Amino acid sequence: MFATPAQVLKQREGMLAETPFPLLLHALAIEERTCTLELKVRQREKRITFEDGAPVACVSNLLHETLGKFLVEKGKLSEADYQKTLSESVQTEVPMGALLVQRGLISPFDLYKQMQANLAQKVLDCFRWTDARFRLIADIEAPDTSVRMNTAQLILTGVANVMPFDEVATHFTFTDERRFAQMPGVEGPKLSSKDARLFQVLRFRPSFTEMQERSGLDTDAVLRRLYAFCILGLADFVEEVDARPQPAPVAAPEPGVVLEAAEMVPAEPTGVPFSDEDEAVRNALLSAFMSHRSQDPFDLLGVSEDVQAVALRKAFLGLADKYSPLRFKTPELKEKAEALLAAYARAYGALTEADLAALWRKRRQAAREKKRGTGRPSTAEQFRIRTELLDAKSQFDEGKSRLKAENFEGAFEYFEYACDIEPKALYRAYRAWARYLMKPESHGKLALQELLDVVKQDAGSEEGWYFLGEVSRGEGQWAQAEDAYRKAFKLNPKNRRYVELIQESMKRVKR
Repeated sequence: MFATPAQVLKQREGMLAETPFPLLLHALAIEERTCTLELKVRQREKRITFEDGAPVACVSNLLHETLGKFLVEKGKLSEADYQKTLSESVQTEVPMGALLVQRGLISPFDLYKQMQANLAQKVLDCFRWTDARFRLIADIEAPDTSVRMNTAQLILTGVANVMPFDEVATHFTFTDERRFAQMPGVEGPKLSSKDARLFQVLRFRPSFTEMQERSGLDTDAVLRRLYAFCILGLADFVEEVDARPQPAPVAAPEPGVVLEAAEMVPAEPTGVPFSDEDEAVRNALLSAFMSHRSQDPFDLLGVSEDVQAVALRKAFLGLADKYSPLRFKTPELKEKAEALLAAYARAYGALTEADLAALWRKRRQAAREKKRGTGRPSTAEQFRIRTELLDAKSQFDEGKSRLKAENFEGAFEYFEYACDIEPKALYRAYRAWARYLMKPESHGKLALQELLDVVKQDAGSEEGWYFLGEVSRGEGQWAQAEDAYRKAFKLNPKNRRYVELIQESMKRVKR
């Protein structure tokens, strides 16, 4: 159905219009690539870092995607605290996240969750960059943070909710008589109730029309999810499923053989109190986990460059005991404790080898020289995004001022740029309105469709409903105009202008 992951990655650069973003993500995951994926479209740029096929970091030149702005948007940080911390971060070169924790503005545990959500937002936004150029860069530096995303979950969410429907329909075509089926033996992501309902329908090997009937979902929802299932290898055409070797069945115990209790139930450690519910321990674990990538062996173990063997061993054993995986029961925390233990072990091993310890001392000296301005730039600096941060709000505000001056073409240009940077419902509503005002006689239908999409995705957009009413009115669709004005009035009853518009629309409908 699609090119194999190896075939997809043969091309080191190209266009997402030809190699869709979800297909590229899946190929990187299956091939377990460690690299950077660079995306560029007009003035927007992103670089996503992958480790063993999983996204672990993303930098972009979009202001709203920076961690500080993201925390403000989510209500986790005030604008004043953001500006103050940002200034301190620039002056001290200490990462913003570390400063927020130091100042008690956010706990390490909550910071980690927000960093996960921030990374997910950055990657999911790429599903709409369908006209972007991509490039795979093999030479990378490890990211400072330790966030890691589930690629399969990103693909399912991105295709189902973000990727433009026209792109899905372009890249996923088949005839009406083709039937689909589940691919046995393939482990997929967690499914929502809607996704699971459609996935269960695949057991009946239905056609696309039968999938719609059995699931109760519309064409858009079914096509999107089926496309994601097929990319992830969870589903395929019936003939393709039947042609693949079936997984070997799990052997049952021989008759008369009784399994011991220990063989049936995984043993839990005894004698060690679990620390999952201890907020201080949990925050300490997350804080150590988030910073361990950016630390060298000396900093990681908290020892000096001239540390002696006994003190080095003591430091390692102390940290290994403090964050022992046996102290945690929750899989998420246990996994992080295991990662830390492995990092401490690698650091201890490096510093016990004389040659490796000397190499790390040289690297630290080089870092000090670089800080004084005498060293060569790192790989990350050479590939750093050099454009200024792009701010959607400033573009939107300029569009509004041009709209007020009745410069509709200029307003549309700035609203479109704001939507490029951050596709908020508010920005998209104004873009559709400016498009209509430029040429009402030829842009009416397109503006109507855009506004219907806006209110479908955000029913709380007052501007979306108002503009929908105005364009419907201009197109002579008075019933739709009346309904849109009513929705706008419901959201803002203080605006009495809506009452007049509703009454006028009702009169027109009765004629």
